[in-house]
Amino acid sequence: MQTSTIIINAIIMFIIAFTVSSICIPLVIRIAEKKKLYDSTGGRHIHNGQISRLGGIAVFAGLIFSQVYFFLDIPSTEAILKSYYLLTFSISLLFLLGFLDDMVSIKANTKFVLQVLVALILVWGADVRIESFYGLFGVEVLPLWFSYLFSILVITFFVNAYNLIDGLDSLSSSVGIYVLACFTGFFVWNEAYVDSMIAFSAMGALLGFWFFNKPPARIFMGDSGSLSIGLLLAYFSIKVSNIPLDDEGTLSPVFAMVVLAYPVVDTLRVFTRRILNGISPFTPDRNHIHHALLDLGLSHGKSTIVVVSFSFFLSAIAYLLRMDQTLSFLVLVPLILFVSQIPFYLLRLNNKRKVKMKKVE
Repeated sequence: MQTSTIIINAIIMFIIAFTVSSICIPLVIRIAEKKKLYDSTGGRHIHNGQISRLGGIAVFAGLIFSQVYFFLDIPSTEAILKSYYLLTFSISLLFLLGFLDDMVSIKANTKFVLQVLVALILVWGADVRIESFYGLFGVEVLPLWFSYLFSILVITFFVNAYNLIDGLDSLSSSVGIYVLACFTGFFVWNEAYVDSMIAFSAMGALLGFWFFNKPPARIFMGDSGSLSIGLLLAYFSIKVSNIPLDDEGTLSPVFAMVVLAYPVVDTLRVFTRRILNGISPFTPDRNHIHHALLDLGLSHGKSTIVVVSFSFFLSAIAYLLRMDQTLSFLVLVPLILFVSQIPFYLLRLNNKRKVKMKKVE
């Protein structure tokens, strides 16, 4: 299919998803106010007042309603339809899981098992998997068993990583829009029609939500939105790792990982810290990077700008180094770890200054 046709249909999908999401958000807010369905304070959420965390309903509605238009024009090959149906089913399943968790709270172990099940559906049923490392440390095509196992772990991890950053006004929606914009460009360039349509649809739904989630937030995404969108981002990251990024046909799984660098490194950090402290890695706390940015005196909006700028900077480097997977990995992983520690280093310096000032007083 021609690029011009993809772009025209993508714009229509974007508009439909944006319109539906924008219309649904005020309705969800009013219902939440009437039924007193508010988010609890504390944990990883930093906000004042009573705010609903049911924004995922509007995001999901925008995404699904826009598929009605797409379904009328979807390419009808059996493989494409199977992958599309399984993805839609998987997103819907995690949306339902998240919605139930937002309403009545579901045990972390139960959520984890269902996330693994959904990952298995996509990897085994839709054959969406990381097939090769494309030269990273000399590794090319992966053994089939390892490809399945690794892909399931990647999807499950990315879903949880995105879920954990839904604790700051506009953060999850801004990061989601940024990641989708990066991936969508390569889908359009490769004339990947189905992936382009879904990505534009998701961007429209998230943007409609973003206007109500930007500081001061009137609503949060909640698990219903963060789990379903997180799954979509994980799905797209694997798809991007298997398509060319330039005219030379360069493939780079490192680039796909780096685009999602913020939720990845933040989650690895908090999971490691919690495990070392002898508590569940799924226990909410205030040890995220964006919490450190807030403690440094940045506003919600400025903290989000820092995070997205950080992601863009790393993505640009990853793209410039795309020809050499090993070099890209060896440069970017230490750089990501170093940059992610800067807020905590600055915070420790501030705390030491405060202690010295108190002693002087």
